Amino acid sequence: MRLRIWLVRLAVLGLAIAGLVLLLPKLAGHWPYLGLAALIHVPAMWLGLASTLGLLARRVRRAQLSPSRFGLTGVGLVGIALILIVALQPATRVPALCPPNAPRLTLAWLNALHVRRPDLIRRWLQRARPDVIGLAEMRSGAAGLDAYLARNYPFVQNCQRKGECSTRLYTHIPPTGKLGLARGDAEQRRTLSGAGLVFPASPGTRAWSIAAVHLSRPTSPEAQARELREFDARMGADADTLILGDFNLSPRLPVLRDFVARNGLAIARADQPTWPLELGKRRLEGLWQIDHLLTGRHWHVESFKTSPWLGSDHRGFIARVCRVN
Repeated sequence: MRLRIWLVRLAVLGLAIAGLVLLLPKLAGHWPYLGLAALIHVPAMWLGLASTLGLLARRVRRAQLSPSRFGLTGVGLVGIALILIVALQPATRVPALCPPNAPRLTLAWLNALHVRRPDLIRRWLQRARPDVIGLAEMRSGAAGLDAYLARNYPFVQNCQRKGECSTRLYTHIPPTGKLGLARGDAEQRRTLSGAGLVFPASPGTRAWSIAAVHLSRPTSPEAQARELREFDARMGADADTLILGDFNLSPRLPVLRDFVARNGLAIARADQPTWPLELGKRRLEGLWQIDHLLTGRHWHVESFKTSPWLGSDHRGFIARVCRVN
């Protein structure tokens, strides 16, 4: 009997924890740091659902002896279970097949973490042969990688209008416009670290654009929100926009969800978490997807494949996209 009482108490505690984690991000407008609760959204919702189902099973067993015992409590538990199931629905979109004749692009992204293993990065890019590459924390000096990029991707834009910046875009497709999105010291995270390229229309399609961004750290939601507002003001996104980046935000965090909603974008789902891959000298498999491809509605993601370890604490990714006007 005592064990049952403790199990019921634990189930109620699990349900309370889930409810708190679900509620706190919705209050982030009052204090942005409350949104960080969304980092444990999924495990907390599973805990809540398991607790709810346990309490519901107990209620059903008691109702078998006396149907009136199911009552409003049982109905409420069913409702809570449905709410938690809805809350567990992914915030990302799975890749889907593209029309056979749709124009396609291959994109690459990596936070290169000061290019610690340029040989691995170069071989990864050589195998994928992307049309556009976005890199963050990219420093010059890695001779083999620098030479490969210069030889194969002659059009480059970093986050500064003039000068150098460690967030860059590379492509072999001639752009019609280049955009440095920083206004000040991006390396010290005092402004948005982002670069943009604009490309001409082709038969049957409109002009399109792509951006690479690197936002402030996960514990800086106010700075991240400011940087995304800077993106809106300096480049903006529409149905023909692609955005690659290390957002330092999981898909469920309010800062990213608000940005995606107001620009009509979708977040592509990764096949593995992209960060962290290192803890000191220990290698990890990652916990969260914080490196993203965001797409306007005229783009579909056909495939999204994360990289192996490339010397960074982030996974990169190779994505295949198509135009679907």
